[in-house]
Amino acid sequence: MAAFANSIERHHRLIIAVLSLIIVVFVVSCTFHEVIPICHWLFKCDHSMHAG
Repeated sequence: MAAFANSIERHHRLIIAVLSLIIVVFVVSCTFHEVIPICHWLFKCDHSMHAG
């Protein structure tokens, strides 16, 4: 467990950067869902809004 904690402590900036990049990719893919349909591929969500 100490080795795991030491590894996280040494690489915390990389871990934060990777997690932040993943969040940014999902936000961008949800914003531009017509161009980057990652949300649809992963979660089968439908962003289309049909009136009526």
